[in-house]
Amino acid sequence: MSLMSPSSRVFYFSALMLFCLSLLACGKSQPIERTELVVSVRPLALIAREIAGDNVPVKILIQGADPHHYAPSVAERARLERALLMIWLGPQMEGLLAGQVNSLPEERQLQLLGATEFEYQGANAADPHLWLRPRNAALAGALIAERLAQLQPQQAELYRSRARDFSQSMASLQKVLDRALWAYRDVPIVVTHDAYGHFFGSAGVNTRALSNGSGGGRGARAMLGLSGMGRGCLFGEVPENTRDRQVAEHLGLEYVALDPLGEQLGPDASYRDLIESLLVQARSCLSEIPDSGVDEAEE
Repeated sequence: MSLMSPSSRVFYFSALMLFCLSLLACGKSQPIERTELVVSVRPLALIAREIAGDNVPVKILIQGADPHHYAPSVAERARLERALLMIWLGPQMEGLLAGQVNSLPEERQLQLLGATEFEYQGANAADPHLWLRPRNAALAGALIAERLAQLQPQQAELYRSRARDFSQSMASLQKVLDRALWAYRDVPIVVTHDAYGHFFGSAGVNTRALSNGSGGGRGARAMLGLSGMGRGCLFGEVPENTRDRQVAEHLGLEYVALDPLGEQLGPDASYRDLIESLLVQARSCLSEIPDSGVDEAEE
């Protein structure tokens, strides 16, 4: 057996060193590049995109599922671990997410409920669907901007500027919404969920809920208390379903399903699109009620 030539020995030892270095590299944990903003539900994503712009990709965690009963998969838990920031409402809304979110460092999670004083005029103070009111969306945007400013201080002023612009836009949108709904303040309105108080309440429009979201409230006593209201509307939630339609017929009300999560909106929809689509859906019923006090000139 012949001995290695000097050049062969150099090649052999170089290859051996490269192999050893690659093993050492594999044994070391690589730093995680945190670039994503993860949000629990689509309406919060619409708000977050107004603040993040193109600087941070926004990913929606819960799609096509009930946020109240949603539990993340293994892959989704891994996404949360890699996120720059996780935004959710809180255990009142996404109860099964609480354990996973609370395992994240405090600076990389933002629970909106309890973080500021949101507006509840005309709404159930225990209901977490805050995004259905533009003024609350503005407050959420300000919270998101401040947390992103802390995480990415080089972009702080950009985020805060976007939050100010969004707040001004939401003040205008709230006025438009309140003015459009105020004319229907005397129309009997029944809703399948307390959430809609956030949408109607600021305009002085009262809603009576069949359920508070806990699954109860549609018994005989509740139905009896809602009977004899006169011509009005029952608003449910998409998709339309036979049960809600039958309840509406029993109460003598027209029936329309609303889309509070924006599930029927296109992929490029904005938060304004969400509110304007809800207004169109609501008025498709409200405008059909005779003697509702609406000035035909406004229609």
